[in-house]
Amino acid sequence: MRTTIDIENDVLHAIKELAGQQHVSAGKVVSQLLRAALSGKNLEKGKSPASESITGFHPFTTHEVSIVTNEQINQIRDGEGI
Repeated sequence: MRTTIDIENDVLHAIKELAGQQHVSAGKVVSQLLRAALSGKNLEKGKSPASESITGFHPFTTHEVSIVTNEQINQIRDGEGI
């Protein structure tokens, strides 16, 4: 699918560098990185991004993160009268 997004220059440079190293398109690299970030996993190594990062950025560790469900949000809204 095609879409337009604004990407900061340093991030775009890193994406293009990774794409060249992997011999894939920049779009493929972006999809892989976003998929890994959204799932909390490093797709190539099968590890959590917190344990190993090719970008130098280590997101929150898994023990600090919990999934928030719509039901929990609705309970908070009901409790706050929203």
